[in-house]
Amino acid sequence: MDMNYLRRIFSKLHPKLLQKQVLRQIQDFDNVLEMYDKGEFEEAYKTLCDVMNNQSQWSNVGCIYAFWAELALLANDDACRALELLDRAKELGGSDMAYYYNVRGDAMMGIGNYEKAIEDFERSIAIDPNVKSLTMFAQVLSYIEDNRAANMWQQILEKEPDNCLAHIYVGLEAVKSGDRGKAMLMAKRAEKLSPSVEDIFTIGTLYHALDDFQTAINTYLVANSQGYKDKTVVYSSIAACYLSLGDAKPARKYAEWALKGDPENEYAKEIWHEYKERFGE
Repeated sequence: MDMNYLRRIFSKLHPKLLQKQVLRQIQDFDNVLEMYDKGEFEEAYKTLCDVMNNQSQWSNVGCIYAFWAELALLANDDACRALELLDRAKELGGSDMAYYYNVRGDAMMGIGNYEKAIEDFERSIAIDPNVKSLTMFAQVLSYIEDNRAANMWQQILEKEPDNCLAHIYVGLEAVKSGDRGKAMLMAKRAEKLSPSVEDIFTIGTLYHALDDFQTAINTYLVANSQGYKDKTVVYSSIAACYLSLGDAKPARKYAEWALKGDPENEYAKEIWHEYKERFGE
């Protein structure tokens, strides 16, 4: 079974650590943090850029640069800019180092340096082994198909038995090992744990991995109706399921919608190419 599509839909989990509590004490960052909490990352990034460019009193505060780096990733997937900001944060000092290494690991993932990413996540966890940091590390291990992933997800599930994302990923790891029964059980349990819209989409990927394509489509559509933001990935995933079912008409429709949303998206282009290979124009 091809698990490569899981790489294309990998989504980051950015923990809200002590860093934010420090910034909440500074009035100038109230709007930025409010936008962050709402998931309005592009607006938060732009506002923070304005603050930092126009208020020189914050230019020597290291923890702000670490947060700025996180927003560069969340808003623009700009790993190179994030690493520049993190270098400045380290130079100035004052950052929560567990948070610093967590964001740096994410940035290293962004430039494809998985070895360094793992090192940074391990440093973060060594300082503060909280569940959110463990979860991000586990996602990375799953993303690069590291054999440690299954054990890490199981540890998270033991710490938080109602952790929806852990259920999903335990299921995904079970698919890889050929345990379809366990994978299906994890999917059903995850659905009962009040999943977020991001979790719902990821449950869809679990059904997709199980080759339960119609259930995957239905789950993706629920995520879409509830506001999942990356429409290109949703539509590409739905199109991929219809291609697997051999249903050309809806496959084309969703593949076209995906490309319309982001013509340069690699997943969308791959699905469109597969459609043309099988069904022509």
